Amino acid sequence: MAGPDMTDPDSGAPRKDKAIKSGDPGNPAIKAVDFQPLSATRETPAVRLRALLQRPVALLLGAALLVAVVVLWFLLTAKALLVEVEPATATSDIEGGFSLRISGNYLLRPGDYTVKASAKGYFENETAFRISDAESQKLTLTLEKKPGHLVVVSEPGGAEISVDGRVAGTTPLTVPELSPGSHSLQLSLARYFPLQTSVEIEGLDKTQEQRLTLKPAWGQLAISSTPAGATVTVGGEERGVTPLATDLLQQGEQVSLKLPGFKRWQQVLSVAAGETLVHDTVELIPADGLVQITSRPIGASITVNGSFRGTTPTELDLKPGQKHLVSLFLDGFQTAKREVELRSGEERTLTVNLAARAGSIRILTSPEDAEIRVDGKRRGSSGLTLSLPAKAHRLEVRRQGYASKVQTITPRPGLEQVLSVELLTERQARWANTPRQIASPGGQRLTLFKPEQTFTMGASRREVGRRSNEVLRDVRLERAFYLGQTEVTNSQFKAFRAKHSSSHARGQTLDTPNQPVVNISWQQAALYCNWLSEQEGLPPFYRVEKGKVAGFDAESQGYRLPTEAEWAWAARFNGSGMDKYAWQGEFPPVSRSGNYADIAAAKIVGRVVKTYNDSYAASAPVASFNANGKGLFDLGGNVSEWLNDYYGIEVSLSSKVAVDPIGPERGQFRVLRGASWRHGSLVELRLSYRDYAGEEADQARDDLGFRVARYAEE
Repeated sequence: MAGPDMTDPDSGAPRKDKAIKSGDPGNPAIKAVDFQPLSATRETPAVRLRALLQRPVALLLGAALLVAVVVLWFLLTAKALLVEVEPATATSDIEGGFSLRISGNYLLRPGDYTVKASAKGYFENETAFRISDAESQKLTLTLEKKPGHLVVVSEPGGAEISVDGRVAGTTPLTVPELSPGSHSLQLSLARYFPLQTSVEIEGLDKTQEQRLTLKPAWGQLAISSTPAGATVTVGGEERGVTPLATDLLQQGEQVSLKLPGFKRWQQVLSVAAGETLVHDTVELIPADGLVQITSRPIGASITVNGSFRGTTPTELDLKPGQKHLVSLFLDGFQTAKREVELRSGEERTLTVNLAARAGSIRILTSPEDAEIRVDGKRRGSSGLTLSLPAKAHRLEVRRQGYASKVQTITPRPGLEQVLSVELLTERQARWANTPRQIASPGGQRLTLFKPEQTFTMGASRREVGRRSNEVLRDVRLERAFYLGQTEVTNSQFKAFRAKHSSSHARGQTLDTPNQPVVNISWQQAALYCNWLSEQEGLPPFYRVEKGKVAGFDAESQGYRLPTEAEWAWAARFNGSGMDKYAWQGEFPPVSRSGNYADIAAAKIVGRVVKTYNDSYAASAPVASFNANGKGLFDLGGNVSEWLNDYYGIEVSLSSKVAVDPIGPERGQFRVLRGASWRHGSLVELRLSYRDYAGEEADQARDDLGFRVARYAEE
């Protein structure tokens, strides 16, 4: 019979059988034992019973041992916490884990817990805390007292009570929910001295009582009159008739006595609280007569015996038994005089119809069907003759679609006046009220223009120096616009782009504050216009996408660059035709006509006007030379100017008049107009000269700037 499969203990591979030898330390000898049948090893019932009895004891011993180990582990790892609560009567309980309380201290393992503390009369406090690894820790809690309640009773009752300056009600009153501590109480009651005190509220949801007594603020007044029986009024309250004893406030009250047929007697009296004032007997004086005066129309000034006494209607008292001259005056009416005599206590009504001092006014209107109103009343239409009192009247002339006109008219007695009133259409009225000059947020001065004229742009083919892009075309400008009087300066542009530099031209600076800004692209000029609009709260004219101008809103009244048509009209139109140069006459330019390429610029530019000297080698400060007939500077010199329009060339003269043109809808280049300090030829100095350049920065030049424009509101 084969032996058991043996394997090598290190490699796990089967190992070869070896002979087992007795005495081999690695292979102990196998000994024979006696055979026992299976039945001999079975447990008896007695043995089983003993085993069952022994097992619970072992389990209990094991459990006890486990509990002892856990308790020991808790005691070794727990930290001591001392909880102190104010007040001392408070009770506390810890939640969030197992805790052991020993003589006011808690044993807790490190971690997060919540302690709840409570006491009668205090708000419960629930606080989260953390046990750290420190052996001994302390937690202090102070419970907040609950508010208290105050019952306030006053003698007499009904006093208004304020707690800490706030009215709480009238006594008797329970004031609930007062925080513990000192509170001020104020009590006030008519005819009593105000009382102010303080009370300490204990809190703890307890109710306290405060009883207060108010002191009277009055004394006694004893008053009599001759004759007796006069009604006594104190502080507007009737108290009885004389002779009378009544209360009187220490602070003083107005006391009056009234008896029919006698003048009212009144005086402010006072008496110390608790004392009695006996007033001298009051001698009542017979009453004046009363006259109620009114007039038609009302508002007349009244004099009595030459003294002004008010305006109608009014009530006047007059001394009885004598005659009084009453005179009434009203502008536009004749003076009325009446003589009045009254008995003592007599009351009379006097009504005076005033006679008008009239004058005639004939009113003519344009348009003729306009409505005429005088002092708010409709009176008719054009050609109306009105007879009106000789005083100031409010005249209003109005018609739908027109702006109403209001003015003051004063007729003159015996003289007929003729008044003509011409109404403006609402559009004309707006135009009349439109300012003729404005200032932009950038500091530019702009002048208002509304040409409403047709003129011809370009130049005739017979004109010396004409270029092919100067095609003649008829243009009409109808929309009102503002145009900058000067080109934008360096200082004005640097408010928008502080780091911009206009640089220099061969050592001649172009960057002083009042020189025109140059070395900027069309895009930069347009964005500057949008910036001006933003500063003034106007809708931007140019539409910007990804930082670049991508179009414009032709209806916007925001700042923009001038259109070519606006520039040409402003620079050339003289009322009857188009100027050829910025000066009167032919080439070369006359003195002080502008800044061009002259002998002063000979070291910078190659071609100059040898017979002209403007004293500036490069650009000049704006407005250094004379303005044109429209009050605009440097349109024909100093620097060339960017315009709003895309560059284009008309192929032929069209018979159609272009109204307010803004140039081609798209293009590659923008229009440039006006000569600069680099220009000195007959071709360039003509006002019809046109040039172009691209929008981007690489197209900027040291003799190219811009001026601003915007449409006017119509």
